[in-house]
Amino acid sequence: MRRYFKTGGRVGFSRAGPVGNLPWVRGTSRPGVKKAPRGAEHKEAIKQEREWKLKHEIKKTKKMPDKEFKHVNLETKQIKSDRTGKMVTVPKTELVKGSKGKKNYIQMMKYYHHRAQPKGKK
Repeated sequence: MRRYFKTGGRVGFSRAGPVGNLPWVRGTSRPGVKKAPRGAEHKEAIKQEREWKLKHEIKKTKKMPDKEFKHVNLETKQIKSDRTGKMVTVPKTELVKGSKGKKNYIQMMKYYHHRAQPKGKK
């Protein structure tokens, strides 16, 4: 019989590491298989995890050198489109001061993080 599996298990599945005392993990059903979160308290725990990840991503960004963010310019300008003749808004391509670019980057990180969150009842 041919073996369609790599050594160590099925392809595409990662083994679960040691499951600690995490609020969003209910434990394991058998070694290496995590149980899915259930109920309102787990939903809240998952939300806290997302916020924690955002907070730590912002911390890492703040520690990076400013010169890497010179290209992050949120200002826009109005130009007339050659094709349609209408006025369109496009982002400016000029470089900005590094500290300003870093603030812009963090602002957009927060914007896209919160935009991706589920809407409706909280």
